[in-house]
This record gives sequence, C-alpha cells and structure tokens, in this order.
Amino acid sequence: MMWVVITLVILLLLLPVLVGFLISPYQQVTRVELIKAPADAVWNALSDFSQQAQWRADLTSMQMLDDDEGLRWVEQVANQRPLVLRKLKELPLKELLVEMTQGSNKGTRHARMNAVPGGTRVTFTEMLETRSPLGRIRGRMGSSLDQRLDHFIQQLKAHFTA
Repeated sequence: MMWVVITLVILLLLLPVLVGFLISPYQQVTRVELIKAPADAVWNALSDFSQQAQWRADLTSMQMLDDDEGLRWVEQVANQRPLVLRKLKELPLKELLVEMTQGSNKGTRHARMNAVPGGTRVTFTEMLETRSPLGRIRGRMGSSLDQRLDHFIQQLKAHFTA
C-alpha cells in the first residue's frame, strides 16, 4: 500500500514536467501598430535604449555594458529579473532586431517600420525560447509574452501622444 502512495505522489510531481516537455519551447507574438509620429522619431525611440527610461514607466534603469561579449544593455524592470539586450540587426528607419536574455530564457524582438500617411506602421514580432518545462507551462498559462509586448507598445504609443 505504501508503494502505491509513493508511486502516485511521484507521478503527480512528474506530470507537470512531462507536460512541459510536450509543449514547444518557442512562443511567437506579432502585432502591427500605427504610431502617430514620423518614422525618424519612432526609430529613435526604439533604437536608443539609453533614452527608453524616459518613456517606459516600468523601466527602473538601463545600463550599457561594453565587454568581451560586445555592446549590450541591461534593463531593469520593476519586480523582474534583469533583461540583457543586444542589437543583432539595425537598418536605420526600417528594421531593428534585438536579442533578449533573461535568466535561462532567450528571445528576440523584431521591429519593421514603414512610413505611412498619418504616422509610422510598425510590425513587432517577439519570439521567446523557454528551456524549462515548468517555465513553458507558466508562460502559456499567463500569456506573459502577449502582455509584455502589448505593454511595451502601449508605452511607445503613449510617448507620442503625451
């Protein structure tokens, strides 16, 4: 009888891990937004990390690092672990690809811009790779990737309407 109880407890503890391994480690979210501002102003807001603390209310600090791993920025968002950013691709006024690393999670934020009547159309695509099986479950249940990208876009839009 004791072995049955122990076996059931072990299965209950392993079940979330097994389910997590069945979930893809990759998540992707895409948003297309019209920012009511000229393309050069939107480009400057997105590409100049050192100035983002001025329009991102949740950003407590942004620090530039230049070390053996190249030029990186570390952003600290309230109540979260530090996020390390590195520009991977930069085509001024057109495209910006940023690598993001937070703990064991790794991802990218890609912004493609087009000047259109009334402002700038920006296509944001954010991808996240979560290695931990339990982290995959948490990420899907809370849809944190959706929320984080939406919050970033809302702050960017508010920067140009203020």
